[in-house]
This record gives sequence, structure tokens and C-alpha cells, in this order.
Amino acid sequence: MRGYMGAKQPDGGMPELLKRQIDRLETAIDLSTDWLEIQYLMVELDQLKALYEEEESEAA
Repeated sequence: MRGYMGAKQPDGGMPELLKRQIDRLETAIDLSTDWLEIQYLMVELDQLKALYEEEESEAA
């Protein structure tokens, strides 16, 4: 199974690095008070979640 950034990942779900990145982005969005920064972070979060969904569909 191909993982995040092309690295091999064990079977069984999303790579741990990807989970941590998503968690950090969600926390940063919650803590931010700058509208533009929130928009940027949300785009980045959407991209990571799309990568997660791709991982899930490859695993199935």
C-alpha cells in the first residue's frame, strides 16, 4: 500500500503522520483569529482530507 508522500505504510488505515497533520490544522483553525489565515488553513485541511479519502479508497 502506498502511503503519504509515496512512503510505504502498513495496512490498516491512514498514516499516522497524516492524522497528526490534520489534527494540527484543525487546532490551528480553532485558535486563529485571522480570517485570511483560517481560509488558507481550511484549504490545506481540505487537501489533506482528500488525500485521506484517496488512501481509504485504495485500501478498499
